[in-house]
Amino acid sequence: MSSLIDHSFIDRKGNLFGFVELGDGPTVLLSAHLDTVEEIVEGREIIEENSILRSSEGILGSDDRAGVAVILKILSRVKKTNFRGTLKVAFTVEEEIGCLGSRAIDQDFIEDVDAAIVIDRRGNRDIVTSWSNYVHFCPEEYGKLFEKAGILAGMDGWKITPGGVSDAMVFAEYGIPAVNLSAGYQNEHKETETVDYMSTFETVLLVESVLHHQLIKQNSLVKKAKN
Repeated sequence: MSSLIDHSFIDRKGNLFGFVELGDGPTVLLSAHLDTVEEIVEGREIIEENSILRSSEGILGSDDRAGVAVILKILSRVKKTNFRGTLKVAFTVEEEIGCLGSRAIDQDFIEDVDAAIVIDRRGNRDIVTSWSNYVHFCPEEYGKLFEKAGILAGMDGWKITPGGVSDAMVFAEYGIPAVNLSAGYQNEHKETETVDYMSTFETVLLVESVLHHQLIKQNSLVKKAKN
């Protein structure tokens, strides 16, 4: 990641942070988690069938390595978009045991964040905006931005849906509107886990569309004014 950003550091919890400044505009947080639910089997092979990957033994680990891959790809391509603002990255630890990494995040790092994009959802073209329609991660209009971005990118299948617990819920608790986007994997936490890397790349294109069309606006000045 060091070749793609301006600065990075690891906090006391072990979360990996970074940022890249690309002009005046909103500060957008991109986040995925580093831990897997089980250890990766040493010496395992990755088996490829068309665009589907699976492990020869044990879990694949695409939950959430696919999300990490999406963010790294976005960072490598964002300078070719019209995005103006700051991208912050949070690769968190211990998400699988209660989002402990994001709950211990350095508040100074996220205090100016206008919106968060978490990439840690199974399947494809899901925009998760709540935990089971019970705890909402963002206003509805924020989720709608991603549906619009999908249409602008020629992918009109991206839809708002409820989901499970993720770091998106934690960022919402901090007052940051957040969504959790599909990363292309299926059957997470099982030895039958797979990832469709074409679906994973669709997520790259979706976030690029959000950034390129400048759909996220700067809210931090309003927040500071209120404070």
